[in-house]
Amino acid sequence: MTTPAVDLPPLTSDEDVLARIDAVVGPAGAQRLWLLFVNGDGRQSPAVVPISGLPRSPDRRRLDSLERILTGLEGELRADRGAVILTWERMGGDDAVPTDHEWAEELTDLCRTAQVPLRGVYLRTPGGVQRLR
Repeated sequence: MTTPAVDLPPLTSDEDVLARIDAVVGPAGAQRLWLLFVNGDGRQSPAVVPISGLPRSPDRRRLDSLERILTGLEGELRADRGAVILTWERMGGDDAVPTDHEWAEELTDLCRTAQVPLRGVYLRTPGGVQRLR
């Protein structure tokens, strides 16, 4: 995870992150969570983790599993001054709905609990990418 994708420019702005998510995730075609990692210089790691099988609304069992994943990454991210970018992908309308905001809030709390630096939580719908937090 500490090896940056050297051929890609660093993510220095929200616009850069939105464009990268658009390129990596592509048009929304499923319901899943994407984990992207950046180092302290904003360079994206080649490791991109899609997690499928998540419900429309967050539930405790899956949140606990995600917390364990994030906790396991904490040391490596801190050593590299890195952060995680979380993207909730779903089909349907492009406007953020209450369950999207629930996911964003729960994911933000998970990162805080796991002591994992969070670069942002984003939503990918068929019509594009937007920042939720």
